[in-house]
Amino acid sequence: MRALAEFVMKSPSRALGAAVVAALIPVLSVFSGAIVALVWLRMGPAQGIKILLAAALPGLYFWLSASSPDVLLGVVGAALLAEVLRSNQGWSRVLIVGALIAAFIALTIQWLDDDLQVQIIDLLLDQGGLAESYELTALDQQQLAATLGWLFNGVITSVQLLMLIASVIIARWWQSMLYNPGGFQAEFHALRLPLWSAAFLPLVLVLVASGQTWLMPALPVLLVPHLIAGVALVHAVFAIKKYNSFWLGLLYVLLIFTQPYMSLMLVLFALADSVMNVRHRLAPPPPPPSQDGDGEA
Repeated sequence: MRALAEFVMKSPSRALGAAVVAALIPVLSVFSGAIVALVWLRMGPAQGIKILLAAALPGLYFWLSASSPDVLLGVVGAALLAEVLRSNQGWSRVLIVGALIAAFIALTIQWLDDDLQVQIIDLLLDQGGLAESYELTALDQQQLAATLGWLFNGVITSVQLLMLIASVIIARWWQSMLYNPGGFQAEFHALRLPLWSAAFLPLVLVLVASGQTWLMPALPVLLVPHLIAGVALVHAVFAIKKYNSFWLGLLYVLLIFTQPYMSLMLVLFALADSVMNVRHRLAPPPPPPSQDGDGEA
């Protein structure tokens, strides 16, 4: 990874070529976004927008030819969040801005084709046994189908947001590795969402539960900043307490194989941290002030 970052930063032409090649392979598009964000963070918008325009061309092609805006949204979003991070030097603001934009996308853009979405929902209701197990009426099935459609849209958007944030994280890590060793670790360990965000997520949940189901696509998206903040909190606690990194690796294994339970736990950790500031409570007390002589002024 360091070799790629060094290659990219040797010249703008190399950065442009690497961003375009990565964008042409959708599975590697996260690195295209990372290259765009790295150049934007290090060299500023004037140089970053050149790399962005080049990397956006493959994304535009995929959008027009396959109705898939993923790559285009990834590189454009990476540039936008890189500018937020560059201007404000705050990861909490990056996560909140990213989540708000993604929530708007989840509420306005339908990712799945209508026919494919209907097939998936029918598969769950009929072959999955939901309709029979819960003895759902035709009206119940219709309402559940609409709810599942909204939920699918939110889940897909939340995955897109995770990939976008991963691009910016990789870019910041590269920047720190090349120019400011240890800087990214300090930033990430300090990541804590503001108190108002801890109230915003439960508020949306209450609105959905009270019948505002049109907000359901936003719910999975709004969980993402708290999930990232929860991971950052665990990293910070391990650093403060000097725990063995083996247990940190175990966290990621559990995060992969015990979804969604581990993710929910991390979200709850982040919500609690917004209220209680866990790092401040766990930090060791400062050393006592030194006294000269017998302590007299």
